[in-house]
Amino acid sequence: MKNYLKYDDTQVFKYDNLVLAVIYTIGHILIAITCNRIITGATLDMAAADAFIEPIINGFWFYLLLVVFKKRIMEKINSFSLKFLNPNKIGIYLAVIYTIGHILIAMTCNRLLTGAPLNLAAIDAIIEPVINGFWFYLLFEVFNLYKEKVQSSAAGRSSKNPLSSSMQSSKFAPINNKKDLD
Repeated sequence: MKNYLKYDDTQVFKYDNLVLAVIYTIGHILIAITCNRIITGATLDMAAADAFIEPIINGFWFYLLLVVFKKRIMEKINSFSLKFLNPNKIGIYLAVIYTIGHILIAMTCNRLLTGAPLNLAAIDAIIEPVINGFWFYLLFEVFNLYKEKVQSSAAGRSSKNPLSSSMQSSKFAPINNKKDLD
């Protein structure tokens, strides 16, 4: 039996990524509520409504951008034949357009739902994603430490698992860290 068939981290961590996503989402919502309350002074119910409604609208914006506007943007890039616009870089163009739209949506939702002044809504629309980025990084690092600990303890308990020294977890691919062990 080949070594790579002896260990499958997708079985060990079958539900860990789902749990990680749920924990991140709960933290994201709490961060959004907290930022909204601190920055704009919104009431708890209005901050909570904003924390749930705005991501849903951004999901539709994301879908609309990929399904409708991506094709139109590609057509414009190809028809103008401008040197600084490369059709192979569509991902970065979409990311920039999405981010601008995301900020505008966040500001609008905040303003309409909480009645916050536009300047405070804008500050919240920029600061809250930055804090969520740090939250994502922290959770990602803690999860990788947990995963390494479980892998090393599992390797010592079973003859089917390779030694922990032969398995190194990748911080770039936490879902499936199988190495080619041939």
